[in-house]
Parts: sequence; structure tokens; C-alpha cells
Amino acid sequence: MRDNIIDRAAARLRASNRAFTRRNLFHAVRRLAGARAAPASFDAFAAGPLAERLRAGAIEGLLPPPATVERRARLPREWDAYFPAAVLMVDRREVRDLFVASGVVVHARLAVVAADGSPAPLVQWLRRGLRAGYRAPFGYLHDAATVLYPYLLEPFATLFDVLDRAPAPVVDLGLPPDGLSLRALGARDGGNERVFELEAVEPWLLISWAMRQLAALQPRDAWLEPLAPAKRGRR
Repeated sequence: MRDNIIDRAAARLRASNRAFTRRNLFHAVRRLAGARAAPASFDAFAAGPLAERLRAGAIEGLLPPPATVERRARLPREWDAYFPAAVLMVDRREVRDLFVASGVVVHARLAVVAADGSPAPLVQWLRRGLRAGYRAPFGYLHDAATVLYPYLLEPFATLFDVLDRAPAPVVDLGLPPDGLSLRALGARDGGNERVFELEAVEPWLLISWAMRQLAALQPRDAWLEPLAPAKRGRR
């Protein structure tokens, strides 16, 4: 596989989102090169063509692999005066990093955590907020093959126990076992191609789809509603 195919795929991803994962790049290369010309698996791609390309220099927009050791920095106590508008749980750290790098976390007041309990300070902050009475919709975004549901596992078991006693919407936003078509996710040119991995979806499409689902669960803010025209009295 020629390196320029990897660079072309990266440029296509970067045109719609400033960051992407290694698996995003793998699927983009497969779409450009065709399934027969591309490596059959992500592991083969990462150990072969991608490793060779990275030896020649960095790829702009490509996110680094998640750190093996999580930083344990504590969040400032001032954060306890706030709470996100929505919380998104994802099944892998790579997907979490994708949402964070996109900037949607700040613009949409979104908290993104991974099913392994990372980042721990953020999970602790959410637990404190829930115990203090804050509520926000929760979405769980995962691959079609993911069978782990962390609602019964710590550190999320305590968190969802609080929600059971004072409910907030909790929805499964994961891909179904038989996959989901790109058209159903909102792609205009994806046709009926079915995806089974979150990172097979272009980052901008995955992020916008997930945010639409979460926004639909949030209560409407009367302050943001357009003003109704003033009624004229009878003459």
C-alpha cells in the first residue's frame, strides 16, 4: 500500500473534523483503496502500512494512543457548582479522546467518560454532582459487538444507583448487533453501507449523531425559546 493513500485518507478525515483515531484512518483507507487492496484487519494495518508511514513523520490530526497510565489530577472544587448538560459514556478511551478533541465537550457542556471508569476525576465529579441533586441525561455509545454494560460495575454502579432513586434519562446509543446503516446515522452519501464499529463512522458524523440523540433528551430551556409575536387588541 502506498503511503499517499494513507495521507489522502487522513486529509479526507481532517476536512470534516480536526482529529481522528487510528481506526478511523484504517476504515478511511479501506474505503479509498477498496477492501481487496487494503489490509484485512486493523492490527495488520497498524503494524504494517501505518507504522511505516509514521516512521516518515507525524500525520496531522491523528490522535495518539490513549495513555496506559491515567493521570490522577483532582478537579478543582469550583467545578462542584456546575454540572454538564449531558453525559456520554463510550466503550473505549479512543472514542472518548475523539469527542474531547472535537471541542464538542466545551460547546455542548458535555462530559465524556469511558466504560473502564476513566478519567477517574471526572467520574468522581459526576458522582458528587448526582449526590448533590444535579441531573442530566446519560447516553451509552458502543460498538455492535460490545456486550459489557457497566451499570452494575464500579465505579458506575453507585452512580446509576443514585439515578434509580431520582431518575434521569439513561439511553443506549450503541450500534445494534446487526449494525446500522450510514444513512440511518444521517450520512447523505453513505448509501446502505452498514457499520458495526463506531470508528468505522467518520468522526463528524458520529459526533453529530450522538449529540442529536442527547439533545433530544434534554429539557427545553424557556429562555432560549423564540419570542411569540405580541397579540394585537381589537379596535
